[in-house]
Amino acid sequence: MAYKTVTYALALAAMLAVPAMAQAQQANQPQTTQHPQATPAPAAATFITKADPGQYRASELVGVKIYNPQDENIGKVNELLVDKKGSIIGVVIGVGGFLGIGQKNVALPYTAISWVDTPPAPPQLDPPAAPPAGGAGPTTPMPAPAPAPQNQVQDYPYRGMLAMTKAQLQSAPDFKFASEAASQ
Repeated sequence: MAYKTVTYALALAAMLAVPAMAQAQQANQPQTTQHPQATPAPAAATFITKADPGQYRASELVGVKIYNPQDENIGKVNELLVDKKGSIIGVVIGVGGFLGIGQKNVALPYTAISWVDTPPAPPQLDPPAAPPAGGAGPTTPMPAPAPAPQNQVQDYPYRGMLAMTKAQLQSAPDFKFASEAASQ
């Protein structure tokens, strides 16, 4: 019985000593004043669950061809410039050259380009010629095969439209990225 009493007394002493030792260690450390507002609270995040039509994937904008009002291909998107707030401020367009050789980069504000989500209408074909006289051909035209259904909503524009000529872009000043400009 005495053995049990001593065991309980030692256990109780140990439980009381641990908090006292912790308080003694804290007393030896320098005091820092913590203000409840000194640490900013995490911002409440609003999650986006889907993209709407007309919201493009930036990775898919690279490579989109740029056309002028005369429907001439005048370049393609090589890069997008994004500021620290996440806004696209510029579009870097590759112009000139052949297969990327001799091509130069020109940058324009993102708002200078009109993005088109649908391909242009195909050119109207002349109606088929009438079959030769004498019944050598069918008298009723064969119906054209129905076009395959296409997804009408894409995550990228079909093309960009810019009110400039290829010559104007080629004579524009070269664009240099910050890392390129710093080394020169």
